[in-house]
Amino acid sequence: MYISKLNIKNYRNFKEFEIDLKPFTLIIGENNIGKTNLLNAIGLIFSQDITFFKKRMLEIDDINYETYQAFKKSASKWNGYDKLEFPEVKVEVILTGFENNEDQEAIVSDWFIDDTFKEAKLTYHFGYRGDWKVWATENEEKEIDDINLPIEKFEYSIYGGLDQTKQVDWYFLRMLKMEFLDALRDAQKELIANNESKLLFKILNNRDKSKFDKIKESLKQLDIKVDDNDELKIVKIEISEMLKKMSLEQTEDQNKIGFRFSSLEHTEILKKLAIEYGVNPISIDRNGLGRNNVLFMSLILSHLTSDAIKKQNVFFRVVGIEEPEAHLHPHLQEHLATNISTEVNEGMQIILTSHSTHITSKLDLENTVVLYHHEKTNEVKSHFILDGLENVKEKDDKETKEHKHYLSRYLDASKSSLLFGRKMILVEGISEQILIPRFFELYTKKLSKIKTLQKIGCTLVNVNSVAFSHFLELVQNSRTKNENFFIKCLVLTDQDTEQRDKKGELVERAKKLKLKYDKPSNILIEFSSDTTFEKDVIEANKSDKAKDIMFDALSKTKSENGKKLKASTLNDIEIQVFFEEIEEYKADFATDLYEVLKEEERYKDFNIPKYITNGFDFILGIEKNETSDEQESTTEA
Repeated sequence: MYISKLNIKNYRNFKEFEIDLKPFTLIIGENNIGKTNLLNAIGLIFSQDITFFKKRMLEIDDINYETYQAFKKSASKWNGYDKLEFPEVKVEVILTGFENNEDQEAIVSDWFIDDTFKEAKLTYHFGYRGDWKVWATENEEKEIDDINLPIEKFEYSIYGGLDQTKQVDWYFLRMLKMEFLDALRDAQKELIANNESKLLFKILNNRDKSKFDKIKESLKQLDIKVDDNDELKIVKIEISEMLKKMSLEQTEDQNKIGFRFSSLEHTEILKKLAIEYGVNPISIDRNGLGRNNVLFMSLILSHLTSDAIKKQNVFFRVVGIEEPEAHLHPHLQEHLATNISTEVNEGMQIILTSHSTHITSKLDLENTVVLYHHEKTNEVKSHFILDGLENVKEKDDKETKEHKHYLSRYLDASKSSLLFGRKMILVEGISEQILIPRFFELYTKKLSKIKTLQKIGCTLVNVNSVAFSHFLELVQNSRTKNENFFIKCLVLTDQDTEQRDKKGELVERAKKLKLKYDKPSNILIEFSSDTTFEKDVIEANKSDKAKDIMFDALSKTKSENGKKLKASTLNDIEIQVFFEEIEEYKADFATDLYEVLKEEERYKDFNIPKYITNGFDFILGIEKNETSDEQESTTEA
């Protein structure tokens, strides 16, 4: 069984939100998009933690801000006739996949919502339970800023199925649980069982108590040794003698004291335990944060998959883990991601949230969903990365599988960063990867709109050579409810590569790419006027002061040759001659040119090739006539 769909209404930053979930789901998205709120929303139904029992009684700050402000506005204009609609919070989960598990099916049998009995629903509802007319009358004369929501008159309920009056039986709800490892977890404290609130104690205390009887017997023997210890006998006598003087007890026995090693209750025994880890074990408080974090997650998951926990009356668990990458080395992040999804079973669903490209690159794209803000309404939406490919019915199935296979294999840690942005620039080589970000800064600087790709949420991806089509299929078909998830995608490519078509005839690859993909409004294909990126850069900067910039960069790459070529070039740079000097050193030259362009004021003399500035205009949303007007005004200034 697993949660297949989650709907959230008016809870924190979610106004109207829905998301499909899978038995294992990775959720990514920018900071403050609501990943933590999503897991907390699920916890309002499933968590048995004492803190969530308190959280179910929401506070005003838990209600969506826009909804709350709209209510205050309507309350201030109440005319005495219309019913005042108080904001309500709803969290709905659809459960499915329980058909082959009799225990799970029995639990959800009262919550079915379809005729085939394959889906069940649970709803958390938080709403006003007072007399709205009385409240409205008391507040009708108040200014909007003086109106406060009567949160004390709100109550929550959890009901199953479609009938709001059908409250869940808590006996059954206790058989469905949630474990939540939040991003601020203190692994060190939780790994020491010194009180009943600590994770290690809870896990140990869940085991069969009779299994600790032998430890109790051993402790009894230890207490005998304590009583027989000569030094402790002296201490007892000294304290008893002092008690005779200090206390009001009349008999000698009443001033008698003793020492005991420990309580023989198994709960007290467990509180004395702490975990050690490693070949040379040291205490948890001396371990590194990353090491403790891995141990903490292993403790949770090993407990939930153990035979002991399976014997308890819990038949489904959803495990939410925030930022599993916390404090972990990249290699360990990748290793963790490779293995954690294998722990899913019919009784356990895992939901991860992450900002790590190392985590993302090692998990199945089929299970990766991104949260993002709608471009117009700013509401939070969800989009499974591969949904675009799956929803294109006219696509040949074999071709679709090839795209999926390629993307899953190709999105290593650096390229998986494209999943974290809705604008992207695809380039085909290392030189472009190095220089395009700097060119973008220089271009916007000339427009008096200094920006970076990071500031506009644009990801630069080097696809290495000519593998654009797989990425463009993802972008072209990434429509979610008539909205393109990827707002804009720019391809900057060379036109130096030819391909053979199915008939074996040579075709120009760049033009073929433009013909196929340069139709949707969110994709633009731009290619060099000469054969390569480098030749276009040389062409644009072959004369005047720009020529000096090129030679300064070449002199860094090839000291002697650069100086000789500069001395022998009396007029414009000869493109082919210059290109031959850097042809085998493209990455080095790009790095050196980048360094030269960092020098103050030199950017004014440098010219960016036209096909690249056209692409920048597209990414920035600038029309061509608007660009030329701005450039003229900048020149006049």
